[in-house]
Amino acid sequence: MFDWLYEIEKPIIRLNDESGELRIKKINSEISLNQMSEVCQLFASFSVIIGSDALTELPTTNDDALNTIMNEIVPHYLDVKEIYIGGILRKINVRRLKRNSSKMIEELLSDGIYPVIPDLYRSNSPNLATEPRKLKYFSVRQELISQPHIMETEKIKNFFNNSFFAETGSVFITPTGWSLEENLKESITIRTFCTFANKIILVIDTKDRSVVGLDIHG
Repeated sequence: MFDWLYEIEKPIIRLNDESGELRIKKINSEISLNQMSEVCQLFASFSVIIGSDALTELPTTNDDALNTIMNEIVPHYLDVKEIYIGGILRKINVRRLKRNSSKMIEELLSDGIYPVIPDLYRSNSPNLATEPRKLKYFSVRQELISQPHIMETEKIKNFFNNSFFAETGSVFITPTGWSLEENLKESITIRTFCTFANKIILVIDTKDRSVVGLDIHG
């Protein structure tokens, strides 16, 4: 195996102890934005590149996370639902980008999108499993990774810290078109996430060496 990776056991997923009545409230966003933040780009680009209306679940762990979701992400979507458990807002689910927002991403993909995105989504195939996968887990030796400075990454870091990391300690992202090769060490996605993550785990399907997941820990 490559020197910048080492095999680990399957990570234990930390779950919130949530109990209480589930209530779902649909909300309408009347606001239209003429720009899209890097945080929204990271989640919304998957639907445009893959060509499907993916559901994104965003934890509302604190006011900072909620403000980012409501002000930067929700205005770009048609289908928005607030998820309450025991009377407490736990997450906001978004689906179906507005037409203008989809067009915005298409234009950004041609010029000006957050540079992690075209690397993260290298293929327009969602790489869904057609049969059981044989998975192995590899942790990145971050001290061997060249870490770039991208100013916009600070916004991603802050949002992850206030949402996913605050909720369960990690966020799981599904790359497309990735294969386990030595040059993956130069991936701008891995290099960028190394600047703020405590641990990065690659989930590999050993049948074809495809990377089916990135587990980013804060």
